[in-house]
Order: sequence, then C-alpha cells, then structure tokens
Amino acid sequence: MRLTHGDVNGIDFWLDDENCGKIVHRDGWVEVDKNGAAVLNTKNDWLGPDSKRILSDTRRFSFQDLEGRRIIDCDFLLQATDGDVNFGDTKEGSFGLRLAGTMKVDAKLGGLITNAEGETNKDAWGKKSAWVNYSGPVDGKPVGVTIHDHPSSFGFPCRWHVRTYGLFAANPFGVHHFTGGEKTTGVVLTEGKQMRLNYRVVLYEGDFDAEIAAADSKQYANDPRPVLE
Repeated sequence: MRLTHGDVNGIDFWLDDENCGKIVHRDGWVEVDKNGAAVLNTKNDWLGPDSKRILSDTRRFSFQDLEGRRIIDCDFLLQATDGDVNFGDTKEGSFGLRLAGTMKVDAKLGGLITNAEGETNKDAWGKKSAWVNYSGPVDGKPVGVTIHDHPSSFGFPCRWHVRTYGLFAANPFGVHHFTGGEKTTGVVLTEGKQMRLNYRVVLYEGDFDAEIAAADSKQYANDPRPVLE
C-alpha cells in the first residue's frame, strides 16, 4: 500500500526515477490502541528533485483481525508546510496497492472488480463510489480486497483508478482522465492548512459478498477517525 500522487506542484511522485519527487520517512512509532489493534505511525516529507520540501504528512496504520478478516485502517494528514500545494488533475494517484497476478481480471481466472453501485471491471474505472472490491484466486483459493472511502475523507466519494491488470487505487484528485472532460486546475491546499484522507482496507478469504461490503461501509462511515497531528 502507498499514498502518493502523479502531479504535486507539477512534480511526479507516482513514478520512481531521478526526475521525480520522493517521500522521505522522518519519524515513526508503534503503539497498541484501546481496541487492541497494532498501530504504526509515521511522519514524512515530500521532497522535489531539488530536495526541497513541498509538504509533510502524518500516517496512521491500524491493523486488526476481525472474525478471520484482516482490517487495515489507513489515516493520512497532509500538511502544507512550505507554501501552497497543488494536487494536479491526473489519474495517476493516490492511495492504493497492486494485487497478486492471479487476481487481476486480465488473467481470466475469475478476477472481478465491483463497486458499491454494482458496476464491474472496466465500467468501475474512474467512477465515484464509497467502496470498491477486487476479488480473485490466489493459490487456487478465492480471496478479495475491499477498500472503503470514509465520509470524512477529502473528495468523498472519490474516483477509483482501478484497472483490470491489477492496479487498485482511490483517487480524490483526478477528474478529466476519468470523465473525458477538460483538465481542471486541480486541488489547492493553502499554506498552513491540512487535509485528511481516510481509507479502510479489508482482506478476506472466500467469495465476494456485496451485502457484507455494504454493511462494512455503513459501519465504517459511523466510525470516527482518530485525531492526527
């Protein structure tokens, strides 16, 4: 899993080469919360190719097991520490992961993308939705991953850069690639301001059940997110 974006003040943090930006870890600590979940906290700086800081973030990852399912709550606080920050209008972002090769739809082994509106595979790409599920086989057994967007998260419900080749990402900033319209001016986070992004990742074994995903989404929506500093 990673949080990044393909156009931040004109700098590409999505790709990884010498002309791109880098996100550098500065501090971190581990704790156990009141619910018994293991929590990893980190502080990070987003640096341009010239090593100048563009913004900072605080990340909180909470890990727990719920009736055999793995739940990972991913909470991010973006902070405009060094001037205004423009998150550009691009499909290349922002919070996501890549799935096992056997799960991808293009493998033709039973992989399936489904969003909250019931749209599937290529029809789910670029659409706004409170959650998206990606299911398919691993080692011959059915498994799946659901990512939920929290109502407190910027851009809710976000658009999804979810591909049949296994890319699975929530993108609250991209518009024109997904809609076919004119490119927008992006989203500006003014110097000194903060932005929150909140997602829940659910990993499970067995077949996908849309009713369970919908119930999970409702429960997550009523779950207040922790304070980040």
